[in-house]
Amino acid sequence: MKELVIIGARGWGREVYNMLPYCIGYETEFTVKGFLDDKADALDGMPGYPSIISSVEDYQPKPNDVFVCALGDARWKRHYAELIMAKGGKFINIIHETVVIERNSTIGNGCILCKQVFISCDSQIGDFVTMQPYCAIGHDSSIGNYCYLGGRVFTSGGAIIGESTEVHTNAIILPSVKVGNNCMVAAGSVVIRKVKDGTTVYGNPAKVFKC
Repeated sequence: MKELVIIGARGWGREVYNMLPYCIGYETEFTVKGFLDDKADALDGMPGYPSIISSVEDYQPKPNDVFVCALGDARWKRHYAELIMAKGGKFINIIHETVVIERNSTIGNGCILCKQVFISCDSQIGDFVTMQPYCAIGHDSSIGNYCYLGGRVFTSGGAIIGESTEVHTNAIILPSVKVGNNCMVAAGSVVIRKVKDGTTVYGNPAKVFKC
């Protein structure tokens, strides 16, 4: 039996912990060892959680450890995942038992797929992708490494999302539209045309946000 170490003991880390009893492999393939967080008192006043073992920087993976990175920000997720992998740590997928993955679709490593996520046929999901509840991924879509998709995000058939991009709650990506790397799509946006790397868009139809 593997021992799961959750990177991040703040809000999203606690949500992931509470989701685990409904996930594939819980207490048959892995149990929970605890959290890694540099804020040692992050769980003070919150009973019922396993302890914070260490910071990520100070932790040395043990032979029976497996990891999940419960951080919402794509940049920090990449940073801490790469830090643990450099020490030899192994990541697993956390997949809610209600997730549907259709024929020929592939899922990378270190992903978190929440309740009622639907992934249609012939789609490709990269490593360390987070999908919040009720996301729907259309056929032939591609989601890059380290992406974050908020609740009820919908990508139409053939949509492409680059690496380290955040697509927030209720956003829609239209068919075959490409969203680049390191982008942010604001909540409720409808993306109808290509989004260049490093761009933030918002609205319906989505337009570039300028400070």
